[in-house]
This record gives sequence, structure tokens and C-alpha cells, in this order.
Amino acid sequence: MDDFEKAILFSFDQSGGVDAGVRAQAAAYLEQVQASPDCWQLCLARFEASQFVEVRFWCAQALSQLARRSYRQLAPPAQAALKQGLIRLGSAPGSAALPGFLINKVAQAVVAIAAHEYPDAWPSFFQDLLGTLGQGPAAVDLVCRILVSVDQDIISLDVPRSAEEAKQSMHFKDSMRERALADIADAWCRVVATYHASSPDTAASVLETVQRYVHWIDIGLVANDTFVPLLFTVLDAPQEHLKGAAADVLTEIVSKRMEATPKLALIQRLGVVPVCARWQAGLPASEDEPELAAKYARLLAALATEVLESWKKVENSVLSMAAVGLAVDAEASADASSACAGAAALLDALFPAVLAVLRSDSDEVAAAVVPFLLAYVARLKAVQKRAPGGTLPPAAAAHLPAIFESLAACARFPDASAAYEVAAASATEKVAAEEEESAMADRRQDLFTLFRNTTSLARSDSYSFVGRRLAAALSGQQPPQAQQQQQQQGGAGGGAAVAPWQDVEVAVSLLYQLGETAPEADMKPGSGVLAQLAAGVMQADVVSAKHRLVALALLETYVRYSRVLAAGGGATLAAVVPRFLGDRGMGHPCEAVSRRAAYLFCRLAKQLRSTLRPLLPDILQLIHPHLSAIAATPVQEAATSKSTGVLGGRGTQGTGCLSTVDDRLYGFEAVGLLLGQEELPAAQQHVWLAALLQPLVAQMESNTAAAAAAAAAGGGSGSGGGGGAYPPALLVQQALEAVTRVAKGFSLKLCTEARPELGSLLLGALQAAVAAPRALPANKALRARFISLLHRMVECLGVALLPCLPPALEVLLYAEADAADVADVLLLLNQLMIRFKEGLAPVMGDMTPACVMRVHTLLSADWDWSGAKASPAALAAPTAAAAAAAARGSEAAAGGAAETARPAAVGGVEDVRERGELQRAYYAFLHSLVHNGLASVLLRAQPGSLDAALGALMQGAATHVDAGVRKMCVQTVERLAGDWCGSDGSEALPGFREFVMKRFGGEVLLEGLVSGGGVDIRDAAAISLLTEVAQSLQLVHQRCGEQYLAYLCHELLPRLGWPPEAAQQLVAHISASETRVIKDFLKSALQQIKQQQQQQQQQAAAAAVAAAAGGGG
Repeated sequence: MDDFEKAILFSFDQSGGVDAGVRAQAAAYLEQVQASPDCWQLCLARFEASQFVEVRFWCAQALSQLARRSYRQLAPPAQAALKQGLIRLGSAPGSAALPGFLINKVAQAVVAIAAHEYPDAWPSFFQDLLGTLGQGPAAVDLVCRILVSVDQDIISLDVPRSAEEAKQSMHFKDSMRERALADIADAWCRVVATYHASSPDTAASVLETVQRYVHWIDIGLVANDTFVPLLFTVLDAPQEHLKGAAADVLTEIVSKRMEATPKLALIQRLGVVPVCARWQAGLPASEDEPELAAKYARLLAALATEVLESWKKVENSVLSMAAVGLAVDAEASADASSACAGAAALLDALFPAVLAVLRSDSDEVAAAVVPFLLAYVARLKAVQKRAPGGTLPPAAAAHLPAIFESLAACARFPDASAAYEVAAASATEKVAAEEEESAMADRRQDLFTLFRNTTSLARSDSYSFVGRRLAAALSGQQPPQAQQQQQQQGGAGGGAAVAPWQDVEVAVSLLYQLGETAPEADMKPGSGVLAQLAAGVMQADVVSAKHRLVALALLETYVRYSRVLAAGGGATLAAVVPRFLGDRGMGHPCEAVSRRAAYLFCRLAKQLRSTLRPLLPDILQLIHPHLSAIAATPVQEAATSKSTGVLGGRGTQGTGCLSTVDDRLYGFEAVGLLLGQEELPAAQQHVWLAALLQPLVAQMESNTAAAAAAAAAGGGSGSGGGGGAYPPALLVQQALEAVTRVAKGFSLKLCTEARPELGSLLLGALQAAVAAPRALPANKALRARFISLLHRMVECLGVALLPCLPPALEVLLYAEADAADVADVLLLLNQLMIRFKEGLAPVMGDMTPACVMRVHTLLSADWDWSGAKASPAALAAPTAAAAAAAARGSEAAAGGAAETARPAAVGGVEDVRERGELQRAYYAFLHSLVHNGLASVLLRAQPGSLDAALGALMQGAATHVDAGVRKMCVQTVERLAGDWCGSDGSEALPGFREFVMKRFGGEVLLEGLVSGGGVDIRDAAAISLLTEVAQSLQLVHQRCGEQYLAYLCHELLPRLGWPPEAAQQLVAHISASETRVIKDFLKSALQQIKQQQQQQQQQAAAAAVAAAAGGGG
């Protein structure tokens, strides 16, 4: 080993045993070698002679770089020697033992040279390569790698190329067509014929190379009487990868882009249809060859798709000519009819095989043919639309029953399914079940779309098919006691065997899908065919419902066909409702089923509220144990509301996403909906509601004290401790949410007019709930639940809630409330003001000053009221100080006790974002205050509160980066100006008129919004802002009169540098023009100001450059 090889080995060392200085010396030495003119000779020699892979790789890499960068600098003899040497190295018999990446480097070097020289300087490039094929498999391998590299580096359109490179690529490709492709294709055929038996890997490499070229070469070079029979021969070879390569080539051939009629002729001439048609009994690939089966499926799908597309093109060409009034001559019509008949015959031959593939257990195999079937059914819908009477051709209609059968087989869980019945025996079993159910949900998305589309073609056939599946699946589903009685009465015949749960689940799922787009007549209870099928399922006592997937499918189906359930009478309702509340629903041992059952029962209660009223006593008795358990067992973490999505539905069920709310709480909502009916007996209704609320109130009261003690002991939010299985604070939150859900069923009229005693019960629950945030003010999750309860009580209790608001709002606006907490309070007050308007004045008289002072305490003197620091762009790129503050907050959170939520670190990104949201909520609060008749509370507040609020509004109106926020601030001050400045010269506050005229009408509306810039007139929100500014200018003029116009002309606009003509125009528009005209004038002024600013910046930059040049001189 000489210095050259040592240097290469040192440079490749990753063990750390070579000193960094030695590695640097080695790298420098190798750079000198690579720069020498004889480097290529050294690399050729060492590639051939060295025993080290690292040396050979470095040499191959150096040769490849030389071929790309400095090949033209070599003398002609050296160029010829380099080309010969590279081909010799790659095709020598000994190269077969080299790693593939080394031969790839050699091939890339050869192609780099060919890119320079072919066809002008090296016209025999491909012939020279093909001449080496007789040297054996190693030479064939090199040629294949070179052709692959030609495709990747020169020809492929998938690689972005410059205009010059694209031109070179096209020239190279055209030259190949003229000079070499015929020889290359002939060589492909000869090599495959020679090696498919003796060296299958070599033949497979050739076929894999052919795949890359079929799409752009003359199709006759591969689709001929020599190559295609050879491919069929290879399809019978014993080697999986060789058969797969042949199938891929055939796929490329049939997918070749061609005119429709020649494509059909080609497919018929190839003879591939009879070969694929034999696959109706199953693909010729064993279970141990899934990749080969997928390749066969893709070939079949491509073949069927190409036949269908060609058929459509031929048919559409004739139809389009007829549609525009062009006559179609008899010969063309006959040719089109012949082509369509041939395509129909081809598809008829392929269809059994397509359906056999669809029934495959492999997702990849079955999915291959689904796009074709979707396209086929779409074409049938178009044919049906054009046909007289909407009747399908008999041949097409004959395929539909087979499609239904295959779809059901494909959508069925396998016999050896990993989907467990109730609970997984181990983590491994659970993972296997989740993977299988997720794969089935993905598979069913397209399958059920195909099923619904096919159903639209033949509804009666679809209903009959699903009816047969349901009858077969439910025939043996009687309970064991019923089966025994049947056997005793019928003698020795015995009952029908219970169908596997897989059959029941898929049959019910198909019925569920039928209900999505069914016509009204079919869904009509009593007479509709689909309604009768659904009624049969509802009346059946399905033993397989103990399996969680069957239980979910049945419950979903009951809800989808709730109209049928309602029309079924008391007996059907009495049979189905307990299934939601018993051991097949909310009482199911599987938690996922019980959660979903609660949600579905809530939906059923919404849809059948009055229908379920007679069953309410029984429902309350059945659901009571579940509600007690739900209230006592809150979810401690985000519950995984995961569903298989096997029904093909969207939303929560189909996505398997994390739900932050306990879905079991829908049980309380369902009971609230049923109890909140005015038709119920008043006394009984009161008793039921009291019985429902009392345990929840007791749970809140008993756990609030314990949670407060835990918070005091731990210095946190009370989310831990308590000594029980669940933290007390969590139990309080669960009870709060349960009361909120119950209240959703009670209307304002019922609680305040018809039966105010019900409102008193809800009000009592709210009064008890106030103690929770008072005891645990720092618990953000509990605060959120309490605020949600307040929002709901506004809808239920109306003005009856007002006496309870001051203590509730007081506990929310506690002394240590952070920006997010105060923003939540402001949003709640917005809802209250919008709802109660002037009626809220007593409450707002105390709350407004408190909120204003709290906001200005949190948004301290250093706060940027322009909103620039809290904008999304600024938050995406935090400053170093903000990042450090965030890091400090993270460290503190890691070291402290666990809490429900921690305040954001002061100065951190989250803190800035929260304070920015607080500022927006503050502006919205002030906007609601003045637009709901409550502006007078600002007049009665302490002077400091009004000054702070007005100052914040003026800053927001003049400087905020968000045009929408500016508009809100302008609207607020505009409303105050209109209310507090009378047209007769009166004013609510001394000096307010002058404030409006100079500060608002001058500094804000013109100096801040117009002359100050910052408004992008290309933004729709900015245009809306300018419209609001125009209206405000007119209002200020109305309230302040000519004095305002004089102030503009003689003081403000001259100070801002406005030309006298422009100032006169603006004043004239304000006094006489419409709002739209003023807006357009302001927009024009903004454009001029922006242009002037750009010119000034350019002049300043030019002056700076000149000054720098002068200083340098």
C-alpha cells in the first residue's frame, strides 16, 4: 500500500483513529493528485488493481468528476484511452463481483463523456457498448447501468434542466431514435432470450431498463412478434423478480400514449388480454410473492383502464361531431362502431379477472383496480344518462351484481382478523388490530364511494344484494335461549349457524352506506325498500353485537335510519333504545364503544326528541348508572376517541384523532335534551332535573374544598393530590361540564316563562359552581369549564342570570389573572353585552373600570400598541431576549410541580402572543361597549379609566399593523364622537369636542392613517378601513362644523406638508362629497405618499453611496 492508497484510506476513516492533521494532509495530497493531468491513468489502474473498496470508489468518483468537468481538456488520444478504459473496467468478467455503487460510478463517467461527444464526436457510442454484450453478464450489467444513467442524467423530463440542457437532451434523444434505438431494442430481445433461463438476474436487469424507455421510443421496437412472446415466456419463469420485471414492461407497453383506435388495435395484437383474462381464478402469484401479485394487478388495471379510455375517446369523438351538427360518414361510423365493439369485448373478457383482484386480501393488490372500476362506473352513469329511458345496455348491467359481490368481499374483514372482540390481550395484539382497522378504513374510503356510485346505476339490484347479505348474516343471530326453544319446538333440525361477525359487520356497513344518498321514496318508513331493510335490522337481536366493531356499525346505522326507528312504533323503539344504553352501547366493555354510544345516543335524542318522550322514565333508569360513572371517572388525559372509521364516515369517527373532550359527556347532553321538553309533566320534570343536578352540585361542593387544600399545599392549581383515584379539581371540572351539557336542552322560554322553577334549579347549580374558580383561580382548565357554563346559562336563563353575574365575573378577574385569563373574561363580557345591551349597565358599571385597569396593568408602559411585535411575522422570528425568556420559562416549568397550565414566561414568544390577543380582545370589548348602549359607563367611571381607554383606542386607530383592528378602533371612537358631541354644540365631557376635532379627526384619521403610511392599499381590509375613515371625517365635520375644516386647512395639513391644492380638495370632499369619493381621494393620496417615500429613500441611498465614495477617495 503506497502513499496514494494510504491517503484515501485516511480521508475515509470514520473511526477517529486518524489524527485530524493527518486527514487534512491526506485531503490536500489527494487534491494535488486529482489536479494532475495524468490522474485519469492512475485512477484507471488503481480501480482495476486495488484491493480496497475505498480506493476504487475514490478513483471512480474522480473519473466521474473528470468526465464532467475537464474531459474536453484532455488530448484526443487520452480521451480515447479513457473511454476504452472505462468500458473495459465495467465490462470485465471480474467486475461482476464489485459492489453495484462502484459500477454505477463507472457508468456515470461513461455517460458524462457521451453527453459531450454523442453523436458528433462519438457517433458509435451505443454500438460500441452493444459490442461488449458478448463478454458475459458483467458487460450486460454495465450496459444496463449506462442506459439507466442516460435516462436519469440526460433524457428524463423529471429532472429540472436549463434551456441549454433541455436542448441538449432533445438532441441526444433524437439522435438515439435515428442511430441507435433499433439496435438497442434488438439487443434487449437477444439478451433476455439468452439469459432468462441461465442468468435470471441479468435478464431482469435488462427488462428493468426497458421499462424506462418504452414511454418515448417507437412502440414497434418492443410491441412486436418477437419481444412480446418472449415476455409471455418470461412470465412463466420460476423467478419472482424476473416475472415481475416482465409484467412491468407489459404495463408500460399497454400504457403507452397513443391514439385511441391504434391503441385498441395494439392491445388486440399483443395478445395480453387472453393472458390476463385467465387470472379470473386468481393471480398467478403465491401468497409468498406479494410484490409480484401487486405488479400483476397493476398490469391488469392498466390494461383495463387503457381499453376503457380508448373506448371513451372513440365514442366521444363521434358524439362530439354529432353534437356540433357535423355529419359522420358511414365508413367512419362503421370504424368507430367496430372499435367500440372490440373494446367492449376486451373489457368483458377482463372483467372477471378485475373482480377477482378486487377480492384479494392484499390492500395493495385490491387497490390497483379500484380507480379503473370508479372510471368504469362513471362511464356507465354517462351512458345511462344518454340512453332512452335511462336504461343501461344489458351487457353493462350484467356486470353490476358481480361488482357488488366483489366490493363486499373486499370490504369484509378477513376470517383470521386481528380485530379483537372487546379488549386486546396484549399490547402486540392491540397494535396489530389498530393497523388492520386503519388499513381497512383506508381501503373502504374508495370502496364505499364505488359502492354508492354503482348503487346509483341499479338501486333495486343494490337493495336486493344488501338484503340478501343482511338475511344471511342475521339468520342465525337469535339469542341462545331463543335458539334452544326453536330447536325444542322444531325437533332435531336445529337452528341456523351463527354467521361470523365479519359478515354481520360488512352487511350492516353496506346498509349504512345506502342511506347516505338514497331517494326520499326509498327512505320512507313503511313503504320504502331501504326503510324496510333498516327496520329488519332494528328488529333483529344481533348476538354478534358483543363484538365492538359490530356494535359500532349497528349504532351508527340506527342513527342514520332514525326516521325508520321513529315510525317503527313503541315496540321498535323499546327494543333499540336499550341497545344504546345497555351492554351493546354505553355499557359495552370496550371503552371506545361506550364513548361512541354516548355521542350517538345524543344525536338520536336530537333527532327523535319528542318520539322518545314516552320512554323517558325507562331511559332515565337505564342511563343513570352510566351518568354516575361518567361524573365520577373523568378523563385525566386527552382521551383517544379513536374509531376504525370502517363505515367510511368522515369526521371524528373516521380520523382517529385526539379528542380533548370526554365523549361520554354527550350522555348528559342527551338527557338534557329529553328533559328540556315543555310537554313533560311539570312536577315530574322538576323532580327529574333536580335528581340529575343534585349529585353534580354535591360533587362540585365536596371536591372544591379538597382541591383548594391540595392547591394550597402544592402551590399549584389543585390538579393533583386529593388522595383518591382522581384529583379533586378534575372531578369539579367533570361536574361543571356535565351541568353545561344538561343545560343545552333547556330553552330560555322554558326556564324563564313557562317553568321558572327549572331555571331556579340551573341557577342554583351556577351559584354553587362559582365557588370552584374562587377556590382554584389558577386552574385554567377549570376556569374554561366555568366560563363555558356561564355562556350556556346566558342562553338558558336570560335576565335571570344578571344577579349572579357580579360574583361570577369577580372570581374570573382575580388579582393574579394573566393576559389569557383577562382576554377570556373580555370575550365573555362581549357576549353578555350583545345579549343584554343596556340591561347590563349595572354590572358593567363596576366591571368596565376593573377590566380597563387590569388590561393596562398587563399591557404596561413598554407595550407596543402598534401590534408589530405580536404580529405573526414577528412571532415566527423571536428575538434573542424572547428566546431566552422562553427558555427560562421552560426550565421553570420542568422544575416546578405539575399543574394544569402555567403562565407564559414574561417576554417570551407565548407571552407576547397572549398579550397581543389581549389587546385585540380589549378593542373588541370597547367596541361592544359603545355599540350596545353602554358607553355611558365610561362617563361614570373614574377619569383614569376613560383616559386609558381613549388613549389605547387612539393608538390602535393610528398605528396598529392590522387594518381590521384599526377599523375597529376608528368605529369605536366614531361612535363615541357621535354620542358625546351633539349637533347643537353640546358635549358630554368638557373639551371632548376639541379632542374629537384635533386628536381623532386630525392626528388619527389623517396624520396617523394617511400621512403616516402603514396602510397597504392593495389589501381589501385596508380599503374597508379607508371607507371607515371617510365616514369618520364626515362625522367629525358634522359635529364640529366649519371650525374643523379651518383646522385642517390652516394648521394640520400645512404642518403635514400637503400642497394647498390638495388640502382644498380634501376639505371640499369632506364637506360635499359622498363617502366613496372621499375614500378614492384618500387612496390616491396614499399612492402619492408612497411614491414620494420611495423617491426619498432612493435619493438617500444614492447620497450615502456618494458620501462613501468621497470618503474612500
